[in-house]
Amino acid sequence: RVAIMSAETPDRARKGRAPPSAPSEGDGSATKKSRAASEKAPEAEVTFALPGFNEIGGGVVRDRSGHVAFDESVARVSALIPKFLKATPQYHYELLSQAFGCRAELKLENLQMFGDIYARNSLGVILGNYFNQKDSIGHGVSEVLGLVIVLDPSQSALHLALDGIVLTALHVKLKAVIYVAPGEMSVLHCTQLHSCHDKGAKVIFHKGDSASCYERAKQHAVDMHLIYIDQRFTPQFSLLGAATVAQEMIAQSPDCGTIVIPLRLFGVGWSYISGISLLMKKLKPDVKIIVVQMNEDLLRANEGLEYERHSLFPDLLEIGWMALVTEQADLRLVFDSIDAQNVGKIKTADLQAMLVNMGADSKRFVAEHLPTTTSVTEFIRIVSRQRTDLIAEGVKIPILADLYSALSLESLIQTKLVDELVKVTEDQAALAFIRCLEYTHTLTNGKGAVALAALWSGMITPKKDEKLIVMIMGGFVDVIDFQNILDYGLGLTGQSFDMQLDLPDNTTALSKVLQVIASHKVSVYDISVDRNVEEMRQYHVRTIIQCRSKNFEQQKQVAETLKAQGITCDITTTPSPYDAKRVAEAMTAVPSTTPIESASSSSSSSSSASNDHPAPRKMSDVTVHTIRQAYARIRGNLSVTPIYLSQVYSKISGCKLYLMLENIQKVGSFKIRGSSNMVLKTVESSSTKPKGLIAASAGNHAQGVALVSAKVGLPCTIVCPEYAPETKLQWTRMYGAEVIKKGNSLEEAGKYAEQLCEQRKWMMVRPYNDVDVIEGQGTMGLEIYESIPDVDTVVVNVGGGGMIAGIALYLKAVNPNIRIVGVQSQNVAPLADFKQTHELRYIEPAALTLADGTNVKRPGGVHTNILQDYVDEYVTVSENEIASTIVHLMTNSRTISEGAGCLGLAALLHRKIAVRKDEKVCVVICGGNIDMSTLRQVYEYGLRALGRCFTIHITTWDYPGNLSKIIALAARAELTVREIRHIRGGGDINWNEVTLSIAFYSHSFNHQVFFLNLLVEDALFPEVVGRDYIKDHESVYQAFDKAVESKRIALANTAKERRDVFIAQYREQQQASASTVL
Repeated sequence: RVAIMSAETPDRARKGRAPPSAPSEGDGSATKKSRAASEKAPEAEVTFALPGFNEIGGGVVRDRSGHVAFDESVARVSALIPKFLKATPQYHYELLSQAFGCRAELKLENLQMFGDIYARNSLGVILGNYFNQKDSIGHGVSEVLGLVIVLDPSQSALHLALDGIVLTALHVKLKAVIYVAPGEMSVLHCTQLHSCHDKGAKVIFHKGDSASCYERAKQHAVDMHLIYIDQRFTPQFSLLGAATVAQEMIAQSPDCGTIVIPLRLFGVGWSYISGISLLMKKLKPDVKIIVVQMNEDLLRANEGLEYERHSLFPDLLEIGWMALVTEQADLRLVFDSIDAQNVGKIKTADLQAMLVNMGADSKRFVAEHLPTTTSVTEFIRIVSRQRTDLIAEGVKIPILADLYSALSLESLIQTKLVDELVKVTEDQAALAFIRCLEYTHTLTNGKGAVALAALWSGMITPKKDEKLIVMIMGGFVDVIDFQNILDYGLGLTGQSFDMQLDLPDNTTALSKVLQVIASHKVSVYDISVDRNVEEMRQYHVRTIIQCRSKNFEQQKQVAETLKAQGITCDITTTPSPYDAKRVAEAMTAVPSTTPIESASSSSSSSSSASNDHPAPRKMSDVTVHTIRQAYARIRGNLSVTPIYLSQVYSKISGCKLYLMLENIQKVGSFKIRGSSNMVLKTVESSSTKPKGLIAASAGNHAQGVALVSAKVGLPCTIVCPEYAPETKLQWTRMYGAEVIKKGNSLEEAGKYAEQLCEQRKWMMVRPYNDVDVIEGQGTMGLEIYESIPDVDTVVVNVGGGGMIAGIALYLKAVNPNIRIVGVQSQNVAPLADFKQTHELRYIEPAALTLADGTNVKRPGGVHTNILQDYVDEYVTVSENEIASTIVHLMTNSRTISEGAGCLGLAALLHRKIAVRKDEKVCVVICGGNIDMSTLRQVYEYGLRALGRCFTIHITTWDYPGNLSKIIALAARAELTVREIRHIRGGGDINWNEVTLSIAFYSHSFNHQVFFLNLLVEDALFPEVVGRDYIKDHESVYQAFDKAVESKRIALANTAKERRDVFIAQYREQQQASASTVL
């Protein structure tokens, strides 16, 4: 057992702290329990000195000997976490448990506010300083209005976390005042001030010297009863904040045996590694702590220089999370703000102008001198390097040097606070990134999933039936980096490959190859043909086909079929870094879940026949009471669904918008609720179990039924339509179910399922047309009402109508004034006119939609009257609106939604539903099971909608140097070229012209417009492909359109001037010739 002690004598510690006071806010039962636990310590203890706390008074709790009571200090902060941040989900995953041979739980810290654990660090600093000054402040923590902090250029190393602290405070509705001492303001200082000022912090440029600046800031805090942030104690209080995640782990899984923690860069990640380890070893000394880090990050010489290293996972010193607090903390957007003239470069004068605009005296507050004009790439590199240098300086500060030394990674391992350090490769991390998307439906920056990578790769072998907690971190990832990691990861998982073939130069050979590819259900992504390859057989061409597959086995089958037909091909893909056999077994094994004990399992066999065959239920039997009973029945099968107010979407949609993230529910959707209720209710009410379960589903309902059947020990068969996504079917098989593809629609699959049910005498579990299923879905209404009692509107996606019927039944019963809005895809919207005509709209049987889960042509059944009487309104959204919402939700909530899961959010984002500013609206994100290949395709569109990708067509003379000129302008704008194609011989261009199709990556719409204007200045008039599909495209490209109009007018005027000069000269010549003749 570890005894954590201050690195000072008890007498000295007591002298520096305030006397004990009566319990108050933040000093609750959690602290008392922690103290009781610490007093029951075993005899054998290992003392661990915790230096750096000498001058801290009430900011930490101390024991009777005057030493730091680390566990009690953490418990005090942890009790306030739900008030300001989120207690992040910790879920048990059945499929991961069967793959790893243990009980695997994932702590989803990537869903923390702002997507990372550093929000806890910042809150720990705020609360630690509050407790340190509690007596002088004189208010409870909930009554404090804000904080005061100092930025002193001469003490830069102390202020490294300033922007994170201030932005966190502002987001939790605290005011923030920044006093700035005079001196030279580095680029990093300017960036910090800009981000905080833009978010709403008050910046005061002090008129005196540095010493008086500190005194004035402290006095301001005292006068206004605010918290003064003493930044000398930032690392110490960061430890307390980071350790709160360990407190939550213990509360949710007190019997955990091992905790696996991802470590990205120790220079900034030391706080959570140390905090978690200290608390765990204090309270649970037998818990094994394993830290996982990428090989590349273990090279200390490169630490902090990731931006300059070619890597799939550029973390940018972990500062990306602040961009989720405010987009103006994104360094690229900070650059855009400084670049007021939009010329793609900044200089010292621009930094100085920004300071002056915030109120600085240009003589006392001087911006750092930039040697040359600085581009956005150079700007980011400067900021990153300055942060790196400050980390190195911070280690040398006298008050902190001993603390950093004691909590170094080497020291943590030596003192057994960390039991093991495991190294993984970049390839292993990339595959874990994909697995995290697939299993948890949440987003990481890649490095946040390295703990999962260590398990997948077999680097960690847990004991059988051991409870293991894996931390998932780092929810912020740049959208371009995401695409790069996704592309690479799909190759690692066998979902993407290239085929190289030398084919006869005719369409017959290519057609033959494509037929083989199609016969194996492999999709073609792109084809390129090269006729200029050396050593090519005569009349042959080199053909490269990019394909999307399900797995490596499918790729092998394609190659073998082609070989059997006399066609040789080279398949290029990235080999999996894992044991292929182990992964294959994990992906196909039947889960070893323990059957659920039914309430009637012990009843006698003499039960009446009425119990074996209960009378059919009617919708009128579903009440608030029965839905509550259903919730109690199925609760053990559910994960706790997060419901929270989204600041981002509230601002965009113009109301108080709450997200219900049912997409991270077990099996990735809400369907587990209805299927669990129907099956468990049947088991409870009958003396004999059904022989088996059959369901018709496109995927989500299938997984719910399969999981429940595994838990109650029943065989299960799923019938799905041909278009059902393979990912959903793969998970269904992994739960042990038989999957049969039948029919081109859900209705056709349902008919076949009914036939099977009749033949086998099994029980049919319907996806929506069943009273018990609808009752189970109604538990979502119960959770919404308990979380938001004064909710005004609930927006629900509609397929068959079971979910919206159950939610509406509960909510309308408890409050008839709650508005219920149903949303469907425009492609499949049978309910679009239902409220007006009382009839379904006819939908073509072959109609498809990205929202495949709602592809139901004939919704309704036992609940048709609910769809008519309880739902207030139906609206529709387009396919592109769905696609852009998938990407937007991913970047802002760090969760993955399928098309059918985010219809409601799409309707709100695209103003399909009228809302008031003060209206509380809850939108259900109901599913996250999307194929990674589909996500990749959708992401292409989403990047365009977010301004991170665009394609232009330019028609110009086909002569050397034109392309070079265009790319030179792109280099000046620091765009990244994605693809270039030459289109010649088109019917709309001349023989000596060419249309250049060039795709670029950009970092904003402003970035695009800057480049487009450069082209216009050179008299090149590009067409932005697909701009009409971009929201508010007229205002987005307004500056470009004006530049084009002005340039065309200028060219027309120039041409007119040249014509007038020519005519005048011609007339003069004519007159001169006539005079000569005369």
